[in-house]
Amino acid sequence: MSRFLNVLVFFGAVSVLYGQNSPDFLPQLDATVKTLGAEVNKRLIAEQARQVGIGQWTYRDTVPPLGDYWQAQLLEELINTTGRSYQIVSGPQAGVEWTLAGEIIEVGGTIRVYTRFLRAGNSIAAILHSDFQRDEYFIDLLGIPSSGDSYSPAARDAYEPDSRDNAVSVTIGAGEDAPYINRTLHNENDEDFFLLAPDRDGTLTMETRGDIDTVMELYEAGSRNQITEDDDGGDGNNARIRQTVRAGARYVVKVRGYGSTTGTYGFHAYLLEQVQLGPDEFEDDNEFNAARDISVGTPQEHTFHSGGDVDWVKFRVSRGRYTIRTRGVRSTRLDTYIELYDSDYNSIDEDDDGGDDLDSRLSVQLQAGTYYLKVECLNDEPDQPYTIRVDAE
Repeated sequence: MSRFLNVLVFFGAVSVLYGQNSPDFLPQLDATVKTLGAEVNKRLIAEQARQVGIGQWTYRDTVPPLGDYWQAQLLEELINTTGRSYQIVSGPQAGVEWTLAGEIIEVGGTIRVYTRFLRAGNSIAAILHSDFQRDEYFIDLLGIPSSGDSYSPAARDAYEPDSRDNAVSVTIGAGEDAPYINRTLHNENDEDFFLLAPDRDGTLTMETRGDIDTVMELYEAGSRNQITEDDDGGDGNNARIRQTVRAGARYVVKVRGYGSTTGTYGFHAYLLEQVQLGPDEFEDDNEFNAARDISVGTPQEHTFHSGGDVDWVKFRVSRGRYTIRTRGVRSTRLDTYIELYDSDYNSIDEDDDGGDDLDSRLSVQLQAGTYYLKVECLNDEPDQPYTIRVDAE
Protein backbone atom coordinates (compact mmCIF):
# COMPACT_ATOMS: atom_id res chain seq x y z
CA MET A 1 0.00 0.00 0.00
CA SER A 2 3.01 2.30 -0.17
CA ARG A 3 1.67 4.07 -3.26
CA PHE A 4 -1.05 5.71 -1.14
CA LEU A 5 -0.10 8.70 0.99
CA ASN A 6 -1.45 8.81 4.55
CA VAL A 7 -3.59 5.73 4.00
CA LEU A 8 -3.65 2.78 6.38
CA VAL A 9 -6.26 0.14 5.55
CA PHE A 10 -7.59 -2.68 7.71
CA PHE A 11 -9.94 -5.05 5.85
CA GLY A 12 -12.47 -7.01 7.85
CA ALA A 13 -15.50 -9.05 6.83
CA VAL A 14 -18.26 -8.38 9.34
CA SER A 15 -20.69 -11.07 8.20
CA VAL A 16 -21.99 -13.07 5.27
CA LEU A 17 -25.74 -13.38 4.80
CA TYR A 18 -27.13 -16.35 2.84
CA GLY A 19 -30.58 -17.77 2.31
CA GLN A 20 -32.25 -16.55 -0.87
CA ASN A 21 -35.90 -15.56 -0.44
CA SER A 22 -35.41 -15.88 3.31
CA PRO A 23 -38.41 -14.67 5.38
CA ASP A 24 -35.89 -13.48 7.99
CA PHE A 25 -34.25 -11.09 5.53
CA LEU A 26 -34.79 -7.88 7.52
CA PRO A 27 -33.81 -9.25 10.94
CA GLN A 28 -30.65 -10.74 9.44
CA LEU A 29 -29.82 -7.41 7.78
CA ASP A 30 -30.34 -5.62 11.09
CA ALA A 31 -28.18 -8.21 12.86
CA THR A 32 -25.39 -7.57 10.36
CA VAL A 33 -25.51 -3.82 10.97
CA LYS A 34 -25.62 -4.46 14.73
CA THR A 35 -22.40 -6.51 14.48
CA LEU A 36 -20.87 -3.78 12.33
CA GLY A 37 -21.90 -1.13 14.85
CA ALA A 38 -20.12 -2.98 17.67
CA GLU A 39 -16.91 -3.21 15.60
CA VAL A 40 -17.14 0.47 14.57
CA ASN A 41 -17.66 1.51 18.18
CA LYS A 42 -14.63 -0.48 19.31
CA ARG A 43 -12.40 1.11 16.66
CA LEU A 44 -13.63 4.64 17.38
CA ILE A 45 -12.92 4.22 21.09
CA ALA A 46 -9.45 2.85 20.28
CA GLU A 47 -8.81 5.90 18.10
CA GLN A 48 -10.05 8.19 20.90
CA ALA A 49 -12.53 9.79 18.52
CA ARG A 50 -14.37 12.84 19.80
CA GLN A 51 -16.84 13.68 17.02
CA VAL A 52 -18.08 11.38 14.24
CA GLY A 53 -20.21 12.22 11.20
CA ILE A 54 -22.37 9.67 9.41
CA GLY A 55 -22.18 10.08 5.64
CA GLN A 56 -23.78 8.24 2.74
CA TRP A 57 -23.51 4.77 1.24
CA THR A 58 -23.63 5.01 -2.54
CA TYR A 59 -24.28 2.55 -5.35
CA ARG A 60 -23.17 3.55 -8.86
CA ASP A 61 -23.08 7.24 -7.87
CA THR A 62 -26.58 7.12 -6.38
CA VAL A 63 -27.95 6.65 -2.88
CA PRO A 64 -30.27 3.61 -3.13
CA PRO A 65 -32.78 2.57 -0.45
CA LEU A 66 -30.17 0.14 0.91
CA GLY A 67 -27.77 3.07 1.43
CA ASP A 68 -30.40 5.06 3.30
CA TYR A 69 -31.33 2.05 5.42
CA TRP A 70 -27.69 1.19 6.19
CA GLN A 71 -26.98 4.77 7.25
CA ALA A 72 -30.07 4.96 9.47
CA GLN A 73 -29.47 1.59 11.13
CA LEU A 74 -25.79 2.23 11.81
CA LEU A 75 -26.64 5.65 13.22
CA GLU A 76 -29.20 4.03 15.53
CA GLU A 77 -26.71 1.41 16.69
CA LEU A 78 -24.04 3.96 17.53
CA ILE A 79 -26.44 6.40 19.20
CA ASN A 80 -27.75 3.63 21.47
CA THR A 81 -24.32 2.22 22.31
CA THR A 82 -23.57 2.64 25.99
CA GLY A 83 -20.21 3.84 27.21
CA ARG A 84 -19.20 5.61 24.01
CA SER A 85 -16.84 8.56 24.38
CA TYR A 86 -17.66 10.35 21.11
CA GLN A 87 -20.46 12.52 19.75
CA ILE A 88 -22.49 11.44 16.69
CA VAL A 89 -23.59 14.00 14.09
CA SER A 90 -25.70 13.23 11.03
CA GLY A 91 -23.86 13.88 7.78
CA PRO A 92 -20.19 14.58 6.95
CA GLN A 93 -20.17 18.02 8.56
CA ALA A 94 -17.19 20.35 8.55
CA GLY A 95 -14.96 20.13 11.60
CA VAL A 96 -15.62 16.49 12.53
CA GLU A 97 -12.59 14.30 13.19
CA TRP A 98 -14.08 11.20 11.63
CA THR A 99 -16.72 10.41 9.03
CA LEU A 100 -18.26 7.01 8.38
CA ALA A 101 -19.34 6.50 4.78
CA GLY A 102 -19.22 3.78 2.19
CA GLU A 103 -19.94 2.23 -1.15
CA ILE A 104 -22.10 -0.67 -2.33
CA ILE A 105 -20.89 -2.81 -5.21
CA GLU A 106 -21.95 -6.01 -6.99
CA VAL A 107 -19.49 -8.83 -7.63
CA GLY A 108 -21.16 -11.76 -9.34
CA GLY A 109 -24.00 -12.85 -7.09
CA THR A 110 -22.65 -10.99 -4.06
CA ILE A 111 -23.60 -7.55 -2.74
CA ARG A 112 -20.70 -6.04 -0.81
CA VAL A 113 -21.20 -3.03 1.46
CA TYR A 114 -17.98 -1.21 2.33
CA THR A 115 -17.83 0.99 5.43
CA ARG A 116 -14.91 3.41 5.50
CA PHE A 117 -13.41 5.30 8.43
CA LEU A 118 -12.38 8.69 7.02
CA ARG A 119 -10.17 11.01 9.02
CA ALA A 120 -10.46 14.77 8.61
CA GLY A 121 -8.96 15.47 5.19
CA ASN A 122 -10.53 12.30 3.74
CA SER A 123 -7.59 9.97 4.42
CA ILE A 124 -8.85 6.40 4.92
CA ALA A 125 -7.99 4.92 8.31
CA ALA A 126 -9.89 1.63 8.04
CA ILE A 127 -12.33 -0.29 5.85
CA LEU A 128 -14.82 -2.97 6.83
CA HIS A 129 -17.06 -4.89 4.47
CA SER A 130 -20.27 -6.88 4.77
CA ASP A 131 -21.32 -9.44 2.15
CA PHE A 132 -24.81 -10.48 1.11
CA GLN A 133 -26.23 -12.84 -1.43
CA ARG A 134 -27.93 -10.98 -4.29
CA ASP A 135 -31.63 -11.91 -4.23
CA GLU A 136 -35.00 -10.29 -4.85
CA TYR A 137 -34.82 -8.33 -1.60
CA PHE A 138 -31.57 -6.66 -2.57
CA ILE A 139 -32.88 -6.01 -6.07
CA ASP A 140 -35.56 -3.88 -4.42
CA LEU A 141 -33.16 -2.20 -2.00
CA LEU A 142 -30.75 -1.27 -4.79
CA GLY A 143 -33.52 0.08 -7.01
CA ILE A 144 -32.72 -2.44 -9.74
CA PRO A 145 -35.48 -3.18 -12.31
CA SER A 146 -36.64 -6.79 -12.55
CA SER A 147 -34.39 -7.37 -15.57
CA GLY A 148 -31.38 -6.76 -13.32
CA ASP A 149 -29.52 -5.09 -16.17
CA SER A 150 -29.28 -1.62 -14.68
CA TYR A 151 -30.20 0.41 -11.65
CA SER A 152 -33.12 2.74 -11.35
CA PRO A 153 -32.54 5.95 -13.34
CA ALA A 154 -34.54 7.91 -10.78
CA ALA A 155 -32.56 7.00 -7.67
CA ARG A 156 -31.38 9.89 -5.50
CA ASP A 157 -27.73 10.65 -6.30
CA ALA A 158 -24.84 10.97 -3.85
CA TYR A 159 -24.76 14.79 -4.05
CA GLU A 160 -28.21 15.26 -2.54
CA PRO A 161 -29.39 17.32 -0.87
CA ASP A 162 -28.15 20.34 -2.82
CA SER A 163 -29.64 23.76 -3.32
CA ARG A 164 -28.80 27.20 -4.66
CA ASP A 165 -27.03 27.98 -1.38
CA ASN A 166 -25.45 24.53 -1.14
CA ALA A 167 -24.44 23.94 -4.74
CA VAL A 168 -22.06 21.19 -5.84
CA SER A 169 -18.61 22.64 -6.59
CA VAL A 170 -17.41 21.77 -10.08
CA THR A 171 -13.80 21.55 -11.22
CA ILE A 172 -13.68 23.47 -14.50
CA GLY A 173 -11.77 21.62 -17.20
CA ALA A 174 -9.51 23.03 -19.89
CA GLY A 175 -11.25 21.35 -22.84
CA GLU A 176 -14.07 19.13 -24.04
CA ASP A 177 -12.59 16.06 -22.32
CA ALA A 178 -13.36 17.55 -18.88
CA PRO A 179 -14.83 14.79 -16.67
CA TYR A 180 -18.57 14.61 -16.10
CA ILE A 181 -20.33 14.57 -12.75
CA ASN A 182 -23.05 11.90 -12.82
CA ARG A 183 -26.35 13.03 -11.32
CA THR A 184 -30.01 12.05 -11.29
CA LEU A 185 -33.26 13.97 -11.38
CA HIS A 186 -35.04 11.62 -9.02
CA ASN A 187 -38.49 13.17 -9.26
CA GLU A 188 -40.25 15.77 -11.40
CA ASN A 189 -39.58 18.53 -8.86
CA ASP A 190 -35.88 17.78 -8.40
CA GLU A 191 -33.44 20.58 -9.29
CA ASP A 192 -29.66 20.19 -9.21
CA PHE A 193 -27.27 23.08 -8.56
CA PHE A 194 -23.61 23.47 -9.53
CA LEU A 195 -21.14 26.15 -8.41
CA LEU A 196 -18.53 27.38 -10.91
CA ALA A 197 -15.65 29.73 -10.03
CA PRO A 198 -13.40 30.36 -13.09
CA ASP A 199 -9.81 31.34 -12.36
CA ARG A 200 -9.33 33.19 -15.64
CA ASP A 201 -11.30 35.08 -18.25
CA GLY A 202 -12.62 33.10 -21.18
CA THR A 203 -15.56 31.30 -22.72
CA LEU A 204 -17.16 28.87 -20.28
CA THR A 205 -19.05 25.91 -21.74
CA MET A 206 -21.52 24.06 -19.51
CA GLU A 207 -23.37 21.04 -20.88
CA THR A 208 -25.27 17.92 -19.99
CA ARG A 209 -25.17 14.49 -21.57
CA GLY A 210 -27.54 11.54 -21.40
CA ASP A 211 -30.89 10.36 -22.69
CA ILE A 212 -33.20 12.64 -20.71
CA ASP A 213 -34.43 16.13 -21.65
CA THR A 214 -32.62 18.64 -19.44
CA VAL A 215 -33.03 22.41 -19.06
CA MET A 216 -30.14 24.55 -17.82
CA GLU A 217 -30.20 28.01 -16.22
CA LEU A 218 -27.13 30.14 -15.47
CA TYR A 219 -27.07 32.69 -12.60
CA GLU A 220 -24.68 35.11 -10.97
CA ALA A 221 -24.01 33.50 -7.60
CA GLY A 222 -24.02 36.69 -5.55
CA SER A 223 -26.90 38.65 -7.01
CA ARG A 224 -28.84 35.55 -8.15
CA ASN A 225 -29.62 37.35 -11.39
CA GLN A 226 -30.31 34.95 -14.22
CA ILE A 227 -27.86 35.38 -17.10
CA THR A 228 -29.29 32.95 -19.64
CA GLU A 229 -30.89 29.53 -20.06
CA ASP A 230 -31.00 26.70 -22.58
CA ASP A 231 -33.12 23.67 -23.33
CA ASP A 232 -31.88 21.65 -26.34
CA GLY A 233 -28.70 23.49 -27.32
CA GLY A 234 -26.54 20.39 -26.79
CA ASP A 235 -26.63 16.96 -28.37
CA GLY A 236 -30.17 15.58 -28.67
CA ASN A 237 -32.27 16.80 -25.74
CA ASN A 238 -29.25 17.88 -23.73
CA ALA A 239 -28.62 21.47 -22.66
CA ARG A 240 -25.54 23.55 -23.42
CA ILE A 241 -24.62 27.12 -22.50
CA ARG A 242 -21.56 29.07 -23.60
CA GLN A 243 -20.89 32.26 -21.70
CA THR A 244 -18.05 34.77 -21.50
CA VAL A 245 -16.95 34.81 -17.85
CA ARG A 246 -14.55 36.75 -15.62
CA ALA A 247 -11.81 35.43 -13.39
CA GLY A 248 -12.86 35.50 -9.74
CA ALA A 249 -16.60 35.66 -10.48
CA ARG A 250 -18.89 32.90 -9.16
CA TYR A 251 -21.71 31.35 -11.12
CA VAL A 252 -24.49 28.91 -10.26
CA VAL A 253 -25.98 26.52 -12.80
CA LYS A 254 -29.40 24.98 -12.20
CA VAL A 255 -30.35 21.80 -14.08
CA ARG A 256 -33.92 20.53 -14.13
CA GLY A 257 -35.94 18.17 -16.24
CA TYR A 258 -38.24 19.35 -19.00
CA GLY A 259 -41.80 18.75 -17.88
CA SER A 260 -41.90 15.67 -15.65
CA THR A 261 -38.59 14.25 -16.92
CA THR A 262 -36.60 12.10 -14.48
CA GLY A 263 -33.49 9.97 -14.88
CA THR A 264 -29.70 10.07 -15.00
CA TYR A 265 -27.50 12.62 -16.75
CA GLY A 266 -23.95 13.96 -16.68
CA PHE A 267 -22.77 17.55 -16.24
CA HIS A 268 -19.40 19.12 -16.94
CA ALA A 269 -17.87 22.53 -17.61
CA TYR A 270 -14.73 23.67 -19.36
CA LEU A 271 -13.13 27.03 -20.01
CA LEU A 272 -11.41 28.13 -23.19
CA GLU A 273 -9.32 31.27 -23.08
CA GLN A 274 -10.59 34.14 -25.16
CA VAL A 275 -8.97 34.14 -28.57
CA GLN A 276 -8.81 37.22 -30.78
CA LEU A 277 -8.96 35.93 -34.34
CA GLY A 278 -7.46 38.13 -37.02
CA PRO A 279 -8.62 38.44 -40.64
CA ASP A 280 -7.64 35.49 -42.84
CA GLU A 281 -5.74 35.77 -46.12
CA PHE A 282 -8.95 35.69 -48.19
CA GLU A 283 -10.44 38.92 -46.84
CA ASP A 284 -12.24 40.98 -47.91
CA ASP A 285 -14.73 38.26 -48.98
CA ASN A 286 -17.92 39.44 -47.26
CA GLU A 287 -20.03 39.82 -50.42
CA PHE A 288 -21.26 37.59 -53.24
CA ASN A 289 -19.21 39.49 -55.79
CA ALA A 290 -16.08 39.26 -53.60
CA ALA A 291 -16.12 35.47 -53.34
CA ARG A 292 -12.69 33.82 -53.47
CA ASP A 293 -11.90 30.70 -55.49
CA ILE A 294 -11.63 27.31 -53.84
CA SER A 295 -10.53 24.17 -55.68
CA VAL A 296 -12.48 20.92 -55.39
CA GLY A 297 -10.60 18.56 -53.05
CA THR A 298 -8.44 21.29 -51.47
CA PRO A 299 -9.55 22.68 -48.07
CA GLN A 300 -9.20 26.35 -47.14
CA GLU A 301 -8.79 27.72 -43.61
CA HIS A 302 -10.77 30.86 -42.73
CA THR A 303 -11.63 32.84 -39.62
CA PHE A 304 -14.63 34.79 -38.38
CA HIS A 305 -12.60 37.72 -37.14
CA SER A 306 -15.51 39.96 -36.14
CA GLY A 307 -19.07 39.55 -34.98
CA GLY A 308 -20.59 40.25 -38.39
CA ASP A 309 -17.97 38.54 -40.53
CA VAL A 310 -19.32 36.48 -43.45
CA ASP A 311 -17.15 34.54 -45.90
CA TRP A 312 -17.94 33.78 -49.55
CA VAL A 313 -16.19 31.25 -51.79
CA LYS A 314 -16.86 30.12 -55.36
CA PHE A 315 -15.98 26.86 -57.08
CA ARG A 316 -16.36 25.28 -60.51
CA VAL A 317 -17.54 21.72 -61.00
CA SER A 318 -18.52 19.29 -63.70
CA ARG A 319 -21.80 17.41 -63.48
CA GLY A 320 -21.98 15.13 -60.42
CA ARG A 321 -22.66 14.86 -56.69
CA TYR A 322 -20.55 16.88 -54.29
CA THR A 323 -20.09 17.15 -50.53
CA ILE A 324 -19.62 20.64 -49.09
CA ARG A 325 -18.65 20.98 -45.45
CA THR A 326 -17.31 23.45 -42.91
CA ARG A 327 -15.84 22.46 -39.57
CA GLY A 328 -13.87 23.96 -36.71
CA VAL A 329 -10.12 23.46 -36.80
CA ARG A 330 -9.84 22.41 -33.15
CA SER A 331 -13.26 20.91 -32.45
CA THR A 332 -16.76 20.38 -33.82
CA ARG A 333 -18.17 23.02 -31.46
CA LEU A 334 -17.90 25.93 -33.90
CA ASP A 335 -21.47 26.52 -35.07
CA THR A 336 -21.27 27.29 -38.80
CA TYR A 337 -24.14 27.91 -41.22
CA ILE A 338 -23.78 27.52 -44.99
CA GLU A 339 -25.90 28.59 -47.96
CA LEU A 340 -25.30 27.42 -51.55
CA TYR A 341 -26.14 29.59 -54.59
CA ASP A 342 -25.82 29.29 -58.33
CA SER A 343 -24.07 31.93 -60.44
CA ASP A 344 -27.31 33.93 -60.75
CA TYR A 345 -27.61 34.22 -56.96
CA ASN A 346 -30.45 31.72 -56.77
CA SER A 347 -30.53 29.75 -53.52
CA ILE A 348 -29.99 26.02 -54.00
CA ASP A 349 -29.64 24.60 -50.49
CA GLU A 350 -28.54 25.44 -46.95
CA ASP A 351 -27.48 23.65 -43.78
CA ASP A 352 -26.74 24.29 -40.12
CA ASP A 353 -25.70 21.13 -38.24
CA GLY A 354 -25.70 18.44 -40.92
CA GLY A 355 -22.14 17.35 -40.10
CA ASP A 356 -20.57 16.26 -36.82
CA ASP A 357 -22.09 18.11 -33.85
CA LEU A 358 -22.27 21.76 -34.99
CA ASP A 359 -20.45 21.31 -38.31
CA SER A 360 -22.31 22.16 -41.54
CA ARG A 361 -22.54 19.67 -44.40
CA LEU A 362 -24.38 19.45 -47.71
CA SER A 363 -24.50 16.61 -50.21
CA VAL A 364 -25.92 17.91 -53.50
CA GLN A 365 -26.24 16.90 -57.14
CA LEU A 366 -24.87 19.74 -59.29
CA GLN A 367 -24.79 20.51 -62.99
CA ALA A 368 -21.57 21.74 -64.57
CA GLY A 369 -20.98 25.37 -63.69
CA THR A 370 -19.85 27.87 -61.05
CA TYR A 371 -21.37 27.90 -57.58
CA TYR A 372 -21.12 30.21 -54.57
CA LEU A 373 -21.05 29.33 -50.91
CA LYS A 374 -21.85 31.75 -48.08
CA VAL A 375 -20.52 30.82 -44.62
CA GLU A 376 -21.47 32.53 -41.37
CA CYS A 377 -21.09 31.76 -37.68
CA LEU A 378 -23.87 31.34 -35.14
CA ASN A 379 -21.54 31.64 -32.14
CA ASP A 380 -21.45 35.07 -30.50
CA GLU A 381 -17.69 34.86 -30.06
CA PRO A 382 -15.95 32.39 -32.39
CA ASP A 383 -12.91 30.90 -30.66
CA GLN A 384 -11.23 29.00 -33.50
CA PRO A 385 -10.61 29.03 -37.26
CA TYR A 386 -12.58 26.74 -39.54
CA THR A 387 -12.06 24.93 -42.84
CA ILE A 388 -14.16 24.88 -46.01
CA ARG A 389 -13.94 21.84 -48.24
CA VAL A 390 -15.70 20.77 -51.46
CA ASP A 391 -15.26 17.13 -52.53
CA ALA A 392 -16.60 15.07 -55.41
CA GLU A 393 -18.45 11.99 -54.16
